[in-house]
Amino acid sequence: MVKMEFMVPREVRAELDRSPIAYVPWGAMEWHGEHLPLGQDALKAERICVLTAKRTGGIVLPPIYIGHQTMQLYGMPFTLEFSRDLVKELAVELLRQLELMGFKVIVILCGHYGREHLNTIKEAVEEYVKGGGKAKVLAEPEYVFAEDMGYHGDHAAKWETSIFWYFYPEYTHMELLPKDLSVKPKGVVGEDPRAHASRELGEKVVELIVNKLADKVLAMLREG
Repeated sequence: MVKMEFMVPREVRAELDRSPIAYVPWGAMEWHGEHLPLGQDALKAERICVLTAKRTGGIVLPPIYIGHQTMQLYGMPFTLEFSRDLVKELAVELLRQLELMGFKVIVILCGHYGREHLNTIKEAVEEYVKGGGKAKVLAEPEYVFAEDMGYHGDHAAKWETSIFWYFYPEYTHMELLPKDLSVKPKGVVGEDPRAHASRELGEKVVELIVNKLADKVLAMLREG
């Protein structure tokens, strides 16, 4: 078991002794087309964290759905938009508390790619370090580990749809997208998932992300 919310204290203590790595899946609650769930960002990041933790050791925290610069700014419904200050404060507090628990490496894996959201997380890490934080922190969106494949982040399009489809086929509803390819899906940014997304592509990109992320995290742990 790597998911913190299901662990008893004895299991947490044992994992801290073995691999003091904390994974934080960070997303948003926002519109992802008609075909993907609102929690797609965090759910996707959580599954990637779990797969990586099974290779590196460590503990995966519950996913965070506190997003800044979300699709609410573009008029999309059913979306929660939180302030920059809240996101930053939450990240700093979390880093400090995880260090106090004994984690030596902390990974914030962002499944939500709003530029200002990512910048805010980076600022939080900088504040934590300047404040004397001693844990090593890696805070990145998952796509940075798969840019070799041409994945640079999208929104409910080719890449996000493929990854989520691989993880959660039962919650991926391609049939809800317009059948007419000339009709652009609402709130989808990037290559058309109807023409370019697949579970097979999702599996390939996830494998690359997990391999590269695991290598990076283990190197950070060895550095002490």
